Amino acid sequence: MDFDSDSSDLRSAHVIVVGNEKGGAGKSTISIHVTVALLKAGYRVASIDLDTRQQTLTRFFENRRSWSANANWPIELPHHCAMGRGESADLRENEAREFADFAAAIGAVEHDYEFVVIDTPASDSYLMRLAHSLADTLISPLNDSYIDVDVFSRVNHDRKQRGAVAHYADLVLEARRKRQLVDNGVIDWIMVRNRMASLANNNAKQIAISIARIGAELRFRIADGFHDRVIFRELFPIGLTALDAIEQGAQKGALTSSQQSARQEIENLVESLQLPTRTPGVEHIESRRLWHARVSDFYRAPSADAHDFS
Repeated sequence: MDFDSDSSDLRSAHVIVVGNEKGGAGKSTISIHVTVALLKAGYRVASIDLDTRQQTLTRFFENRRSWSANANWPIELPHHCAMGRGESADLRENEAREFADFAAAIGAVEHDYEFVVIDTPASDSYLMRLAHSLADTLISPLNDSYIDVDVFSRVNHDRKQRGAVAHYADLVLEARRKRQLVDNGVIDWIMVRNRMASLANNNAKQIAISIARIGAELRFRIADGFHDRVIFRELFPIGLTALDAIEQGAQKGALTSSQQSARQEIENLVESLQLPTRTPGVEHIESRRLWHARVSDFYRAPSADAHDFS
């Protein structure tokens, strides 16, 4: 890929970046389930793991590939690429190598796949910023905590210091500015409330109010993510999700109510992303163009509602 001239309107792959500098927000969990959901919808999907230290996304698909060897039902797998990290003492040499590897990974999939899902680390790095600048859809999960909110908008008891644009939000805004200058592209930014408590409390309500206010200022949409369910963790060792036919392995041959709810949450999240989906008689690249026109009109309208552009 030519990062200086490529147009999002010509690239067939729709790039989904999952990012947030706050660790523990659930980036890899979101990346896993969005990737599997798109695969099950019949799309050609590639995934890239930029978290060179944790490599949670890579470990999941290694487990999934291992399970698929003996499964008695189809197990969908993406074209997956795990990025290595430069080990040289020379920072510029490391960045050059990482750039070349990332460019090769993107170049290998941008025209042969319909979606590329990129999981990013919880740190401000060269590759992390580069990935954000390529995003068509940016998903930022955050937990119902003011600690998580603070990476987007400063939280402070002093009203004079409250509400300043924080470091991660500034990173995204800069990526948006660069993207528009380079290829007139637009980044659809979705804030996903993740790991929500089953019962709403006053803190969760206050967080929701804060996020809605910040969303209007920073121009992101808001979506519900996943409740804190055991199933999202217990299936990791075998590389499966609630979207898979796990009921075939259950003794009673049916999903529990919690498993059914988990499956519904995944489906609801993917629907709320409003991705360029396949339409009868319309090629994927045309769906991409229609999506690009729609999201461009939405974000460039001065009075746009930051929650929904449908």
